Amino acid sequence: MCAGNDPLNPDLVHCEWAATYCELHRPDSSGPYSNIYRRIVDSDGEVGTFTLVGPTCYRSDVPARSGERSEGLTEEMILEQFHQTDFALPTVSIEPPDGRTLVNLPVFYELVWPQDGYEPDEVDTTEIIGHEVRIRPTLESATYHFGDGESFGPTESLGGPHPDGDVTHEYSHATTVEPHVTVVYGGEVSVDGSAWATIPGTVTVDGPVNPLEVLTSTNRLYD
Repeated sequence: MCAGNDPLNPDLVHCEWAATYCELHRPDSSGPYSNIYRRIVDSDGEVGTFTLVGPTCYRSDVPARSGERSEGLTEEMILEQFHQTDFALPTVSIEPPDGRTLVNLPVFYELVWPQDGYEPDEVDTTEIIGHEVRIRPTLESATYHFGDGESFGPTESLGGPHPDGDVTHEYSHATTVEPHVTVVYGGEVSVDGSAWATIPGTVTVDGPVNPLEVLTSTNRLYD
């Protein structure tokens, strides 16, 4: 990934950032941060042009040369792909609605999955060194942050609307808070149609904040 290198001279230039990127972000990798290129050679020996496949911290992703032993699909490759999954950002539905509530009134929270990204039980399919790899996120836990320093969880509960939801919170004074939910994703993997197996890792994702205005009410007697 260092400027000055190309597919024919991949290690001509060494730069600190390419080495430290993998060290910081993928500590179990085989680094340094590298680009994978490929080209096709037909049966007549004609060589095609190089095309960029993508970046990696695992240089064992690179296919072996013809006649050399090919590296197999590794747990590290699957774990890297798992961390690159486009996970759905968890949001919270709040009742009372419209971003307003009253002091000492129970507020009901419910975890809601958006359309974008992969939520629990949705399958992300990709290909790694010739293998079909399917990754299925799972919900390990959710933690509801109420914006006033209080939280609920980790829990497997998705909460729910009034009156039966089991994730509620009361605010003691007038304020404006920004509640949100944090989700810990686990995952399962299936390779080339095999049975699902647990991925040895988790990913923590913070959802967006939802501004909530907490108000007081004043009682008045009218004759």
